[in-house]
Amino acid sequence: MPIYEYECQDCGEDFEIFVLSVSKADEVECPKCHSRNTKRKISLFGWAGSKGSSSTVGSSCSTSTVG
Repeated sequence: MPIYEYECQDCGEDFEIFVLSVSKADEVECPKCHSRNTKRKISLFGWAGSKGSSSTVGSSCSTSTVG
């Protein structure tokens, strides 16, 4: 399930939401004012993961172990 970042165009609220279907990504309601006038933001996490390196997708932690 992708996590998308949004901004409400009516109240200015920034929020993140799990989206079950990419086709539903544009039908998001603001949790603060319940407006559907929302805009998906560019996510640096999503952008960085789109480079194709599966070893860095989903984690910002080092893969080395402490011990």
